[in-house]
Amino acid sequence: MFLQRSLIGASLILGLLSFVPKTELAAQSVNNVAAAPVNTQAETIRSRNEQTIRRYFELLSQKRMDEWLKLWAEDGVQDMPYSPKGFPKRVEGKAAVTKHYSALPTSVGRMVFPDLKIYPTTDPNTFFVEFRGEIEVLATKKPYNNTYAGLFKFRDGKVALFREYFDPIVFTEAWGSPSGFN
Repeated sequence: MFLQRSLIGASLILGLLSFVPKTELAAQSVNNVAAAPVNTQAETIRSRNEQTIRRYFELLSQKRMDEWLKLWAEDGVQDMPYSPKGFPKRVEGKAAVTKHYSALPTSVGRMVFPDLKIYPTTDPNTFFVEFRGEIEVLATKKPYNNTYAGLFKFRDGKVALFREYFDPIVFTEAWGSPSGFN
């Protein structure tokens, strides 16, 4: 008897719920949430900067240095806090970045950056990246295969900071000496 009354009560409640009219306001609220813009200004900036990171590695691997340098802000900085002795820890300004990479196209053969992983942060101008570099060093005829982590900071769509972490021992073994890079 108790079970029968419970089932009848549940049926009545479910039946009543199906007859509760939706107010126009409730329907508008649901529609407004569904129609909310997904692509906010921050998402537009984030997407543009993520594309720039992909382009950064694409152009670098193709040794298209003039186009690659256009991705940098005039006062852009490359930090390499774990670079080996004799190799710069910091390169400041686009002119210095240009000079630092000037010999790269003739110093390396094949150069690819597989396994690029891009991690956006809450700031649409800041990204953490992980990648590998597979680079043929022409002077030593040795492969330079390193694993990297880095931090990109953008300003107005340009690279304002690239902080690059890599294994300096692997670097030195491949290049022979830090001066062999440039």
